[in-house]
Amino acid sequence: MTSSEAPRNRKERRAQAKQETDIPLARPPKQEIRKGKTLLEIASERKLLQTSNNTKSAPTITTTRINPNGSITSFPDPADLSSTAPAYYYLDILLYASSLTLLHFTLTLLVHHQYATSPPSLVSVFLSSTVFSSAPWLILLLVAALHPRAAQPMMQAGFAAMAVVAGGWLVRASNEDPYLAVMKRAPALGTLWVWGVLEL
Repeated sequence: MTSSEAPRNRKERRAQAKQETDIPLARPPKQEIRKGKTLLEIASERKLLQTSNNTKSAPTITTTRINPNGSITSFPDPADLSSTAPAYYYLDILLYASSLTLLHFTLTLLVHHQYATSPPSLVSVFLSSTVFSSAPWLILLLVAALHPRAAQPMMQAGFAAMAVVAGGWLVRASNEDPYLAVMKRAPALGTLWVWGVLEL
């Protein structure tokens, strides 16, 4: 086959592609040829890996940002700021509790819509599901008590068990119980199931 002829089939195209590549199709040599320093060598030169034995505190972490003009701005670690740490804790709990409360409200609305003969008014479902219900306060207390310790292995096992039990109970209740029992139990069980899965 000459170079002016176009390849006619797959075999010829592959042969031509192998001839045209300038990258050697072979394994790299076993003896590595390093042209520069490794990251460990650079870190040891800058003494980043050495820890002092006289301090018991963890090393501080600095967050850096590269600005559009190329300059570097450093920020201290948010965990080091003791004045703002409680704000993050309370904000985290508030976001979890409000999201789970809205999930409870949504599940209540869906269950009422599925089983009710006439569509419920949004205000009555909102009032019965959130304002005049103990669900938001119970969710807030549970999240405040259990979420900070969610990374512990025993709590993870507890959340896994809660998710399995709530999910199974939700399926059984929706298949076997009468519609009024489902309307009462499904939103709470669905909220517990989603929360258990989220904490895993």
